[in-house]
Amino acid sequence: MLIVVSNMATGLGLFLLGMKFLTNGLKEVTSSRLSYAIRNLKIHPILGIAIGILTTALLQSSSGTTIIIVGLVEANLLNLYQAAAIIMGANIGTTLTAQLIAFQPSRYVFIPLMIGLFLSLHKTNRRLRFFGEIFMGFALLFIGIDLLSKGVSPLASLVRFQEILLEFGTKPILGVILGFCTTAIIQSSSTGIAILQSLATNHLISLTAAIAILLGQNIGTCVTTLLASIHLTSIGKRAALIHILFNLWGVVLMFPFIEILCRLSITLSPINPARQIANAHSIFNVFSTIIFLPFIPLFVKLSTLMVRD
Repeated sequence: MLIVVSNMATGLGLFLLGMKFLTNGLKEVTSSRLSYAIRNLKIHPILGIAIGILTTALLQSSSGTTIIIVGLVEANLLNLYQAAAIIMGANIGTTLTAQLIAFQPSRYVFIPLMIGLFLSLHKTNRRLRFFGEIFMGFALLFIGIDLLSKGVSPLASLVRFQEILLEFGTKPILGVILGFCTTAIIQSSSTGIAILQSLATNHLISLTAAIAILLGQNIGTCVTTLLASIHLTSIGKRAALIHILFNLWGVVLMFPFIEILCRLSITLSPINPARQIANAHSIFNVFSTIIFLPFIPLFVKLSTLMVRD
């Protein structure tokens, strides 16, 4: 049991360290330019979704993107209608991380690791050092996932652990609550999804249970934005509230159709359990965005009613 805990802790630690390096490097390289570009665009909702996808793909954090958008709204550089579209796009952008993890290219991971180490040792050029962090973060993500996957594999022999996960499969609402709580604590839906993919790869969790937990993670990821908006004025709080309303209503809408989402994900990837979870994550966020895009004015109105001046 000690070896299981050790491998899981090491794998999770390396994954989180990789996320930190990757996020910090990408923020330093792109964040200011993206903020400037967003400020100077006349944003149509479709363009807003594209900006949200691109920004989150670059920053590797939907919460990071949303916090930037809330900051721009607070500074009166974006209105709530524009912010809502970008936040919807950010939810799609975060699914790219799960799709990337599903490839599991661990045998080639030493290449970006060595490139990253070499670049990070550069003493004079800060930009090269940041690119080094990006490469190292990318490599550590997959090293961590590989260790985490090997760490959880012995849990297959623990009957009690299987019973708990089976309970989440038969009672999806428990999975949603678990997903919300864990993501609210660890402040990263990408990490939570990576853990689910490791469990699924070792056949320790059913796809139904994994999707239920995934839905809860989608709500839990809003906590970061909510905390960031506490000290802001009413308009900043409204932008954060739109994020919560969008994710919450998306889960409410999709929850009755978990089994359909499960079958669709398996149809797209019959063999790869990690890819099935990534597919479910992508389908859920794309579907929610398509459904709620026409209702952006309603989200803005609700946030205005709920957060008074």
